[in-house]
Amino acid sequence: MEGRFVLKIPIHTFGTRGDVQPYLALGLELQARGHAVTLSAPRDFTAWIESFGLPARAFDFNMGDFLRRAEALGVTRNPLKAYTHRAEMIDPMIDACLKEAVEGTRDADMVIAHPKALFSASGAEAVGAGFILGAPLPIISPTRCFPMPGVMARNRARWLNALSWAPLRLGMMPFRRKFNALRKSLGLAPVGNSLDYGRHRGEPCLRLTANSAHILRRPDDWDDYSVLTGNWVLPETSRTLAPEIETFLQGGDPPVYVGFGSMVTGDATRLVTAAISGLRKAGLRGIIARGWAELPATTQADMLVIDGAPHDLLFPRCRLIVHHGGAGTTAAALTAGKASLVTPFMVDQPWWAERLREAGLGQKALRPDHLTAGRFARALRRLAKDEVITRRCAAVGEQLRSENGVAHAADLIERDAKRWAGLASAGNMPKSG
Repeated sequence: MEGRFVLKIPIHTFGTRGDVQPYLALGLELQARGHAVTLSAPRDFTAWIESFGLPARAFDFNMGDFLRRAEALGVTRNPLKAYTHRAEMIDPMIDACLKEAVEGTRDADMVIAHPKALFSASGAEAVGAGFILGAPLPIISPTRCFPMPGVMARNRARWLNALSWAPLRLGMMPFRRKFNALRKSLGLAPVGNSLDYGRHRGEPCLRLTANSAHILRRPDDWDDYSVLTGNWVLPETSRTLAPEIETFLQGGDPPVYVGFGSMVTGDATRLVTAAISGLRKAGLRGIIARGWAELPATTQADMLVIDGAPHDLLFPRCRLIVHHGGAGTTAAALTAGKASLVTPFMVDQPWWAERLREAGLGQKALRPDHLTAGRFARALRRLAKDEVITRRCAAVGEQLRSENGVAHAADLIERDAKRWAGLASAGNMPKSG
């Protein structure tokens, strides 16, 4: 690396597997360049992170337990219910993020954080480190070109799209008291209800979105510090598919993959059972990632039920991909060049389903509560016969496989670290507090 510019870089991410895996890919790329990287994530991911050889720190929070509580309280069906169960659902999450914002940023040169771990910017500020906000979907740079994911799905008039981004600036309001208590303990000035994601210690903050311009056109109203880097993908390794999956794939036509990611739902068993029946009605083989469904892992001539498999290895060998519309799974399906049928549950998932439909890379989403064997079979038949969508997905897949989003992001991070170092050496950085 030029000039041996070695950095101590804590990366903080919070959420489900789709929120962790891109940051693992980024951490491995930065580590390969000689930087000292640690990745902080919910504690149920730390062993998995360390299996790749990247040092991990644990937020004092278990995401699997949280998702199970959310389902039991009805939060997965109505996220606003989380605020009626704040002491049980939200406060433990906030407390874990506040704690790691301090303990996980000591001695840092640069801190990189997922928006859900935004409190870590204050830890970076307290130690005089640079800060970069990174996101697995475009939620950190407001625009009039599309609505904010999780607020609206369909693209509207530019003025209405702009209004949808109001929660981004006001999202700190429910947590301001705890956040300012943290800042006071660090000797930092308090913040108000409105939060500026675009600045850190009075300077512009680099905001990296781990999506590809081949899928999402860069908004024409973004500033120079808002960047679509391309997807952050784990490096190729000697990993292989489980023997039972390999045997099934070799035993017939390419199957349809069906999986709903980390979504916890009391309806999981019904959904998976309906999907299996629908596949058979459509005359298609299937690989079913059972998730939270109470079904045994089984193998039949036309159907394989599994716990899970690496998407980058499995998807290229499937005919179609049925998924919940999470950012990571959407990108994996497109990278494999496969058409998707999205069954969105919540938050950004309807947004991704609509983006695929708008781009001609998928058909209308099938809501989980509308999913029956008959509807599923009809949707699969339509998608399997749609040669236009099939060709478009194959072409986009070639484009995505030719780019290296994680290397692009690492280049920008190294360049931005030099900017922060230059500001500090020139005495242009405001003092903490």
